[in-house]
Amino acid sequence: MSLIKKTFHTSKDKILKKKHVIGLWSMFVMVFMIICMPFYIKNDHALAASGVRIYNYTTKKQYTYTSTQVKVTYNGKKISKDSTPGLIENGIALVSYKDIFAKSKIKAECIYDKKAGTVSISKFGTTIVLKIGSRTAYINGKKVTAPVAPVKIKYVDQNVTKILVPSRFVSENLGFKYTWNKNTRTAAIEGKNLPMLLSYNNGTPFYYKGTQGKVTFDGKTISPGNMPSIIRNNTAMLRAKRVFADSKIKANYKYNSKDKTITLSRNGNTLKMKIGSTTAYHNDKKLVLDTAPMIVKNHDVGTSYVMVPGKITASCLGLNYSWDKSKATSIITSPKQQQPDNKAPELGDEAVTFDPGKILHQMETHKDIIGKSNGVHNISNESKTDEKGTIFSISRDYNKLYTNSETYAIYGSIPFSTVTSQVKEKQLILNVSNLNTVTNSYNKQELNGNVLDTIHLSNVDIYNSQLEFNLSVDNFTYDLSLSSDKRILYVTIYHNILSKVTIGTNDTMDYITLEATKPMELVINQNSSIITLNLPGTKIGFSEQYWDITSAKNLHSSYFIQTEDGSQLIMGLKDKYEYYIAEDGNVITIMFPFKGQADIPVNPSQPQVPVEPTEPQKETPSVEDLSKYEIIIPNPAGFTVKQIKHEDQYSKQRFAIRIPGDYVAYLKNNPVIVNSKVIKDVSVSLKSKNETEVLITTSKLQGYELFADQKFIYVNVGNPREIYKNIVVLDPGHGGPAPGAYYNKTYEKAINFKILYEIGKDFFNSDPSKLKVYYTRESDVDLSLSDRAAFAKKVGADLFVSLHMNASTSSSAYGTEVYYSTSNNKANAAGLNSEKLAKIFVNNLCKTLNMKNRGAKAARYTVVHKNTVPAVLIELGFMSNKNDFAKITNSSFQYEAAKVIYETLLQVFEQYPTGR
Repeated sequence: MSLIKKTFHTSKDKILKKKHVIGLWSMFVMVFMIICMPFYIKNDHALAASGVRIYNYTTKKQYTYTSTQVKVTYNGKKISKDSTPGLIENGIALVSYKDIFAKSKIKAECIYDKKAGTVSISKFGTTIVLKIGSRTAYINGKKVTAPVAPVKIKYVDQNVTKILVPSRFVSENLGFKYTWNKNTRTAAIEGKNLPMLLSYNNGTPFYYKGTQGKVTFDGKTISPGNMPSIIRNNTAMLRAKRVFADSKIKANYKYNSKDKTITLSRNGNTLKMKIGSTTAYHNDKKLVLDTAPMIVKNHDVGTSYVMVPGKITASCLGLNYSWDKSKATSIITSPKQQQPDNKAPELGDEAVTFDPGKILHQMETHKDIIGKSNGVHNISNESKTDEKGTIFSISRDYNKLYTNSETYAIYGSIPFSTVTSQVKEKQLILNVSNLNTVTNSYNKQELNGNVLDTIHLSNVDIYNSQLEFNLSVDNFTYDLSLSSDKRILYVTIYHNILSKVTIGTNDTMDYITLEATKPMELVINQNSSIITLNLPGTKIGFSEQYWDITSAKNLHSSYFIQTEDGSQLIMGLKDKYEYYIAEDGNVITIMFPFKGQADIPVNPSQPQVPVEPTEPQKETPSVEDLSKYEIIIPNPAGFTVKQIKHEDQYSKQRFAIRIPGDYVAYLKNNPVIVNSKVIKDVSVSLKSKNETEVLITTSKLQGYELFADQKFIYVNVGNPREIYKNIVVLDPGHGGPAPGAYYNKTYEKAINFKILYEIGKDFFNSDPSKLKVYYTRESDVDLSLSDRAAFAKKVGADLFVSLHMNASTSSSAYGTEVYYSTSNNKANAAGLNSEKLAKIFVNNLCKTLNMKNRGAKAARYTVVHKNTVPAVLIELGFMSNKNDFAKITNSSFQYEAAKVIYETLLQVFEQYPTGR
């Protein structure tokens, strides 16, 4: 009975018993956790306190790091690893150079030199070199002291070796913003508007450090994507498709990758542009852009973009445009919207356009009869011979008959071997080897020349001769060629011609448009009913013409005639008149507004040109209105800037402004206004060439620039970097009692000076707005090397170039090499350093001049070593080598050398703009 009862009880209470057992186990687990919790807490604390086990390769000791473990973020996202955290030493956060700066989105170029024990970290044109265990570091070659030395350690538990560098020091010197958050133990690195690695039209990549702009349309921002607007030549360049087609502007966009043309059209307006060309067409009408469209590649994202000038593009599409300097924003609005009136001057001006109205008369030279030079200026006949011959005849050749050229055939008794050439103003000089001649002269009547005055033949020595072509114009190009038997040398001279003339009228004016094959010089004379347009150096490309003009309001006749040195247009007018001039490259338009329409918006505005003044009335300008100019000279006859000569006499801290004609009395009655304390003296005198000279002396070296209107000549005076965009110091090596190398009765100093100054100044002084050059010496004097180097800082130069000739004890050494100094190799704001400059120069010189390329080399020459800007020393060729000596003393070679140095400087500033 008890067994049955027991069995029954067990079966009946099975579930209850199970619940009882589970409850006991739960209680046991809970009690166990309560008992063990202090142990786990204690153990966890002990684990954290144990820290990170570190092995230091410098001290060769292992220890446990228990201080703050550093995290790193870049633009808010974590880039450090928890398993190998950064460490704190002497209050400075050290982080892995590879994890943080190379493998993260920072993407710096990092190199570890195990043998030297150095780490180099490069980004945005800045290179930081640190040495393990040393606080001495180098930033772009300049010695600095780091806050703490880099360290090489092993994370023992992870079995990983890292090199740790001071995080703030590296970040901020690369240009990033750095913040330390003590609470979260995080180093926050940020990059906003950092330099972009760009290249223009497949050129050399560089770090763009200029303005990164925005664009708005009718008040709403247009997202720039990975390519913000950039500034080039003071013009805001915008993404063509993104801004004008993909936005609410909704222009139609086409890009032809074959001919690189861009077409944008909107509301009946069509704008056609071409990559790299400043010529564009608005509704099939030609206009000239200040800045050409370009392909810009952003190497940070690997994508290229078509960029166009913002203002002209918007305007041609019928939109309003303004530039907000404070916000770096291109503001584009629909025509109905009011433009902001408090903005800074706009970036980029478009060419003048106006309604052509009704064309009354037009004459045009067909393009098929306009010749173009092939650029061949030297000839070297490969089938050379030691035979000596004679030049026995010269005649005019009519086989290649173009409106703008004339060809002369020079006959030799044997094939021509080597012919070189050079130009001096209105003179073309040919040097011919292996052919002598009889001293003789040919005049233009004998040869039926148009722009030719005379050809003079003479012997340089018994085997070589020289031909001087004296021309009536200086605006010419030319080329040389040989007949099939090499016995006839053809010289073709291409001169400027007036290729198209259009006379028309519209609702506001009569006008005449002149188009030539090259830019023209225009001189105007006028009286009450006739205006005469003189074009010196420009011939008429068609026959002389006389037109009666019957449908114009102001004009009644025109007469086109050829003159001795150019051409002349005589315009008859019906009444008193005013006129305005617009120049656009090779095109000049003279506009005669109707009465009541005098305020024609012309840019640039050209005033009337020289007629001898009668008794001029004294004018007293408002100093308040003119106070922004340091010098204001009353304009005696409405001279343009092109008609005013000027000379920078910077070595004497003065400059001269020369006005054609005698206006000494005029300027005595209308004195020059001076608005600057830096001007020490202003004197007015008559020069021997019938020029009135205004000589301005300053208390320190200054730059200057000229502007002019009908009333005044305005002069801005200031420190060179305030005036000029690109400044270079040129240093003709040696001089005076330090002649340099001496071979074959020739001093090195003379060659250096002839190339850089005597020949080169025509290039280097041609346009200060493109390139302003200061010479360390302008005569045969010697300067200390330190003074030459220091001159760059004195004038605020951007670059320094010294020219020398080489020499060696071995006569077999030849070629060109360019030197720079590693101690003066810091990149400037545009990313250019001395080494890059040296490589560009040596490659260009050798390629153009056909010299052996000996490379860019580092040396501690004083003029480059002690300089403060990217500086190079050119060793153009070896005076000790027979072939090099023949080249560097050849006048044609010297001309080409000066030219390639000039063109290389322009190229460098194009690739590495100063941003001024």
